[in-house]
Amino acid sequence: MKAPIFTIADCSVYIPDSRIRVEEIIQELNGKGIAMLLNADECRENGFEQLPMEQTYSLEQMINSVCAPLLIRARQEGTRVAAILFFCVTNSGIKAQELFSGLLQEFGPDAPPVLQMEEYGCASFHLSLHLAKAFFAGTARDDEAILFVTADKARNARERSDTFMLFGDASSAALYRKPASEGQQVLASGLKADGIAYDGSPEQIKMYFSTFYLSVRQVVNQVMREAGVGVNELSLVFCTNLGLGTWRILAKVLGFPIQLFYADTLGNAGHLHNTDILLNVTEAVRRRKLRKGDIYLAITVGFGGYYGCSLHKYE
Repeated sequence: MKAPIFTIADCSVYIPDSRIRVEEIIQELNGKGIAMLLNADECRENGFEQLPMEQTYSLEQMINSVCAPLLIRARQEGTRVAAILFFCVTNSGIKAQELFSGLLQEFGPDAPPVLQMEEYGCASFHLSLHLAKAFFAGTARDDEAILFVTADKARNARERSDTFMLFGDASSAALYRKPASEGQQVLASGLKADGIAYDGSPEQIKMYFSTFYLSVRQVVNQVMREAGVGVNELSLVFCTNLGLGTWRILAKVLGFPIQLFYADTLGNAGHLHNTDILLNVTEAVRRRKLRKGDIYLAITVGFGGYYGCSLHKYE
């Protein structure tokens, strides 16, 4: 097995306490003339019951709630944050510098740059791993880290859904460091971009949802070959929360037992864009379904033809 490339040394996840049931969202969408391909019964069959809905915090406060504890601990350990990678799928047009201005004031003249990334949608977690891998392979010092931050808060019903999926509100952050003795070790990672253009064509979108599994299989096979790990060595698979039906097909295409897919957060959280992986890993550790020494796979799917995969060991 390969040595770790780097380590997810710390992470924090914020999920609002308020929830909205899937049937309420679909009724609201239908009332606004927004059609969903799945009805409430089909959503529940896929494991979705309710979604977190932020009613108190602003997007900036959601970001602060997950970043502050990580930055405090990093400072106490003498770790320097070299850059912040920020991802937001829902809130188009926002300016990251404004959202992070309060946090950055605490750094003074040594404030790290905030890099606002787009395009990869819900596969952006793996884009952050791809960028971090390049950083740590370069001139990064031993005390330097990268801070991954993602946050989404729907401002209206349209931002809480597309034709195929419902989205919840959440924020999360993770600190990436050079290989350390404890944390979520990154053994291998891969990223694939098909760059598909749909032009609003229902036929093309339908084709995408019928074939994207093959692209996912390519990047998963690439990562597992690179790490020299077989499916029998995996304890769990954490995947973008796309639902049980999608996972069953993906498991069949990959040749994985469906029991490997971690589904405990589907009912109460649903799909939370790029928070899905960190939430699932955090919950699996908390519930002791992921234990020290376990090897697991993380898979992300971003609408538009973007796919990511990484292999990890929990130490």
